[in-house]
Amino acid sequence: MPEIIKFPATFRVHFNDPAIEPFDIDACTATEVRDRMKALRPGQTINKIKIVREKI
Repeated sequence: MPEIIKFPATFRVHFNDPAIEPFDIDACTATEVRDRMKALRPGQTINKIKIVREKI
């Protein structure tokens, strides 16, 4: 069986604190984004995570 390859996408993370600007990060899943954000910005509450799509 062939190996499934995951391609990273760009996600935009929005925080509950309006003083913090949204943060873009490349990852394969939203769970991966949450894990990375816990390491990069401990104590910050995430409001939402969106996939950034390119407009063609």
